Amino acid sequence: MKYTITFLKKTILLFFSIGVLTLSFSSCEEDSNNENTPAVEGIYIVNEGIFGSGNGSITLLDPETGEKIDNYFKSLNNRFPGDVVQDLAFSDQKGFIVANNSKKVEVVDAEDFTVENVIPDLSYPRQILAINTDYAYLTNGSSADQSNGHVLKIDLNDYTIADSIEVGKGPESLIQVNNEIYVSNSGGHNADNTVSVIDPETDQIIETIPVGDIPTDLVGDQNGDVWVFCKGLGSWQTNGPTNSSLVKIDTETYGTTSFDLGKISSFGNYLLTVSPEKDTLYFVGVDGVYQMSIEAENIPEEPVIGKIPYGLDVNPENGHVYCLTSAYQSKGYAFRYDREHQLIDSLQVGYSPNAIVFE
Repeated sequence: MKYTITFLKKTILLFFSIGVLTLSFSSCEEDSNNENTPAVEGIYIVNEGIFGSGNGSITLLDPETGEKIDNYFKSLNNRFPGDVVQDLAFSDQKGFIVANNSKKVEVVDAEDFTVENVIPDLSYPRQILAINTDYAYLTNGSSADQSNGHVLKIDLNDYTIADSIEVGKGPESLIQVNNEIYVSNSGGHNADNTVSVIDPETDQIIETIPVGDIPTDLVGDQNGDVWVFCKGLGSWQTNGPTNSSLVKIDTETYGTTSFDLGKISSFGNYLLTVSPEKDTLYFVGVDGVYQMSIEAENIPEEPVIGKIPYGLDVNPENGHVYCLTSAYQSKGYAFRYDREHQLIDSLQVGYSPNAIVFE
């Protein structure tokens, strides 16, 4: 999850086209070259694309005006960013687009989104986290052969791999809390139920914490604790299915508190987020999206949004909740809700939207 927000600003150029979409949203889909790219400022939606088709994309959206640019990367670089676009992150005027099935990371200029470099020849990249202007960590490894995955330390000065840190199977999300890096080991093609803790000063594992089965997403709260969303084993996996769970990690003791969620049906990975104040969690449960205080002792009985999303996030500026839905071979939708969880609007985006980035 991304928790800072500024606005990308571009010069209005030669051509501007707007089409009205669902519930007052409009679309600007000129994608042949940057001469035809209109001015839009706002947030980014990461669209995986259809597996094997190489049509992963980024949608740039201004939620205040309803303007959007589908295929934003392609409109400026005359090509798609890759197959299964898994993540987008920003640091020091650079953007990093993780294309999982293309086994690469595209490096773009954050101001104009043109390609500056490519980090190639990765095995199974998932999520990237820049910890400063010099280094970023990238989770990598599917564990198809039962081996552990790695967190790659990327030198942002020349985009080489400075170090490789072995973690659990199928490392997925990672966050930095209290100057430690927490990594969810989701199992990849197998199974895992741990979170690895890395000391960024030494790049050594300082703790491996058992949590629920298939941990995929992480957030930090205002107390400095880490929450982990665990999807549970699927019915096709050994000892599966198992229930999904929400696990709190006390970052002082590494002790855990677990909450049973039942078995969720979403196939997405980014299904946990936090309010702007970081005192309230939003997560996907059996019947929709649930809201829970970080001090709560029990899971709420009813969801606040009756929708099972493929991706979930909260705008850190105004607390609006975004639910992304996905349908095989069809473009997905972004639904926006206010802080009282009333639907504000919705719009069609790319194929299999999985994440929202508030850069």
